[in-house]
Amino acid sequence: FTIPSGVTSIGDDTFSGCSGLLSITIPDGVTSIGEKAFKECSSLSSLTIPDSVTGVIGDQAFYGCSGLSSFTIPSGVTNIGDDTFSGCSGLSSIVIPESVRYIGGRAFYGCSGLLSITIPSGVTSIENRTFYGCSGLSSITIPDGVTYIRMAAFGLCSNLSSITIPDSVRYIEGSAFSRCTSLTTITIPAGVTTMNTFTLYGCTSLQSLTVLAETPPSATSDNFLGDVDIEGLSIYVPAGSVDAYKSASYWSSYASRVFPIE
Repeated sequence: FTIPSGVTSIGDDTFSGCSGLLSITIPDGVTSIGEKAFKECSSLSSLTIPDSVTGVIGDQAFYGCSGLSSFTIPSGVTNIGDDTFSGCSGLSSIVIPESVRYIGGRAFYGCSGLLSITIPSGVTSIENRTFYGCSGLSSITIPDGVTYIRMAAFGLCSNLSSITIPDSVRYIEGSAFSRCTSLTTITIPAGVTTMNTFTLYGCTSLQSLTVLAETPPSATSDNFLGDVDIEGLSIYVPAGSVDAYKSASYWSSYASRVFPIE
């Protein structure tokens, strides 16, 4: 399908549910893509977005486009809406430009074929379930400047074995890394003051947890490490804080596994 050259906007729901659509050409001159514009176009395998598209890509714009294998976001886009690529299980690569400042909740939910992703440096928050179920990701680097990692942001990323969290992070919400079953090591920055419920729940391969805060982060229960093999886990903390961690509420449940950072 070829969209006529005079069109400047792809409105909400324009091609939603067109499950037989195989390819589409969007002409230069289109500046916006609305909500659910291509939702559940499950056979769509070829799509080129022109550089004229700027600003926001609407919520659920490509939701359920499971036939898409690659995608390049134009350099003028600043916001990727909620659920934009949710359910795009065939998506293996995506290029996100440095112009992007916001990636919405569940934006890549269930993108199980996604093998790598680079988060732009201007993003300051990883939203709820943004990368939930991205089981093809093996490593990810969160850029310096991010302060929030929200609920279940990387939950069920079952192949994720390496993640880098910058010192800028202050808040890690519940279930942020739950069921990342390949994760073997993680470092929690010094600015994080709370370990929320189920933060590392189900990280059954976790062997090393390094916590850089001198004062033990508060916890509402000891299940932030639920289902982790405690006997195979070492918790490393600042040398002068070992006793504080061993006696702190909920951390004391893991006292025998607390060791000083060398």
